[in-house]
Amino acid sequence: MNPINGRQTTCLFLVVLIGWSLTMTAKNGRDGWLILMIACLFSLLFAALCCIPSERMPAVRWFDLPRTAFGNGFGTIYLLLLTALAFWSCHISILNSVVFLRTVSGGQWPIWLLTAALLFCAACTAQNGIQKLVLWTEPVLWVVVIALAVSLLLSWRQLDWSQLLPIWEDGGADVPWRAYLLISAPFGEVFYAAAILGNQGTQIRTGLLRACVLAGVLLSLLYIRNICLLGPNGAAAVLYPSYTAASVLEFGESFQRGEVLISGSLIVCAVARLALILEFLSGCLQAATGHGSEKRIIWIAATLAGILCVLFAGSNQAFAYAQELYQIVFLPFALAAAVALAIGIGIKTKS
Repeated sequence: MNPINGRQTTCLFLVVLIGWSLTMTAKNGRDGWLILMIACLFSLLFAALCCIPSERMPAVRWFDLPRTAFGNGFGTIYLLLLTALAFWSCHISILNSVVFLRTVSGGQWPIWLLTAALLFCAACTAQNGIQKLVLWTEPVLWVVVIALAVSLLLSWRQLDWSQLLPIWEDGGADVPWRAYLLISAPFGEVFYAAAILGNQGTQIRTGLLRACVLAGVLLSLLYIRNICLLGPNGAAAVLYPSYTAASVLEFGESFQRGEVLISGSLIVCAVARLALILEFLSGCLQAATGHGSEKRIIWIAATLAGILCVLFAGSNQAFAYAQELYQIVFLPFALAAAVALAIGIGIKTKS
């Protein structure tokens, strides 16, 4: 098995984070891009924390660390709780993409078909293992970055920079809360990447930190473009500002459907995010029960998550509430899991 280097780690997690721009809203107003940068900076601390257990025991697979740290009983409970958390993340990730596809297609495609197509691609990607996923995301990253760069360059002439003023118009009282939500998702899902990549190479921490920084810069640029192109009120009034901003670009007849290029490339990022979560889920459940192959678990989990998506895919407003609830709850669970494992492994290595 060839070790995964820092560049490959960066490509993988950067693709996962960039997918967030597909459904990134503008509810944070003019200063939302600053909130993104603040969340990015704090996510670096969380990413470093998530890497500590595997760095303490690099020869042990991450999914075997909980039993090493807490014993068989508590280790199994730890893994089962993370399995449930990952299944929720999987469900939210599917809803995220399916609701977007249903909205921009005008509701012409049934939900079950969109869900099945997305999950089939993600499960096929996940079952081949992290090594194949890393190799797959390297060329994908170039395609996505080029598509986003073209979109940003073409919108440059239409930007109204005065739309960014005033900064902190509300005094910044709710900045900590808004930054907390963004640290939780998308940046908090570095917990999954750090676990899967834990014993795959020696530059995992560097790669994840680099991905967080690059994603913070890129997402902030896209947020600024959306605000300056659509205006704060216009960007807040639409469901998907990045998609709408790409659709109003003016660059002759040959670029009238630029949003199709952008959304198509970012849907691939959503597949990568879902594949990463499915790999984490299967690794936790297989390690907790000691039964079943990870490939079989991936397909079973994808099927169950797809059924739930079809049953609970409601209105866009209902999904917005569900996603915010996910952002509120995810970070405390992931932070507690990361801290507990780091302390447990630290005690074991010292003893």
